[in-house]
Amino acid sequence: MDVVKTLKPGSNGTKRLVQRYGEQLLAVRYRLDREKQLSYTTVELIIETKPAPTQGLNLTADRLQQNRQQIALRIHHEERDLQRLVKAAGGKWDVDHKIWRISYGEAIRLGLKERIIEK
Repeated sequence: MDVVKTLKPGSNGTKRLVQRYGEQLLAVRYRLDREKQLSYTTVELIIETKPAPTQGLNLTADRLQQNRQQIALRIHHEERDLQRLVKAAGGKWDVDHKIWRISYGEAIRLGLKERIIEK
């Protein structure tokens, strides 16, 4: 299906659609299906308006970034089972600082929020 013409609201060929859809109408397209010998009229509409996210990133991207951030966990030497659990989730032992490093999202998923070390 080929687009034959794209028109902005108010142009000739869009007037009845402007009456029908009003301010929501962004574009009118005329398409042609050469095999079936049919022409179609399609419209592009605004269906929702809401405030834009701040800081240039949307909330989902912010949350994903936060979940990937590496954090430090305090796990005592004798807590071997917990160490194995963290290691299986991708955690790494930091020899220099004697802490476990893991992504924030994994720490939360494992229920270890109270063990996060604030810097």
